[in-house]
Amino acid sequence: MTSTHNSSDKSKPKTRLAAYVVPVVALMLAPTLALTLAGCGSEATDPGANVSTVSSSSNPASAEDPNVAAAIADLAERQGIDTEEITVVSNEEVTWRDGSLGCPEPGKMYSMALVDGVRVVLEAAGKTYAYHGGKSGTVRFCENPQEPVPSEGSSDAPQ
Repeated sequence: MTSTHNSSDKSKPKTRLAAYVVPVVALMLAPTLALTLAGCGSEATDPGANVSTVSSSSNPASAEDPNVAAAIADLAERQGIDTEEITVVSNEEVTWRDGSLGCPEPGKMYSMALVDGVRVVLEAAGKTYAYHGGKSGTVRFCENPQEPVPSEGSSDAPQ
């Protein structure tokens, strides 16, 4: 039996599934891609730029925190110094303004959504170094750190 095309089939509009699925999938994957690509560079030049009044949610000196331990190990290797020469200035949960996690790189695009994350600030030889990250994963060294969204308890928070 051969199939015949009925002219009434052409009168029904055909929905292009890809027209709906592709944008939805792209929107769902954009934050993940941005977090994956968000990396930070080398030593901060302005020590004051790395520290804010955002309250710390955990003990700053806690080297038991995997983010603090990773940041200390990276800085010791990066600077060629012993871990004992590094001081933890702060270790805090923050909210980043976008998918760059406070470490935007020129020419890169990032998700434009608030991202919960962490910031670890270390000091060695009189200089401060910022490490930024998301809620999951590890922190990364941030060459030109930006401030997170002010916390509700901060004087910088919107009223």
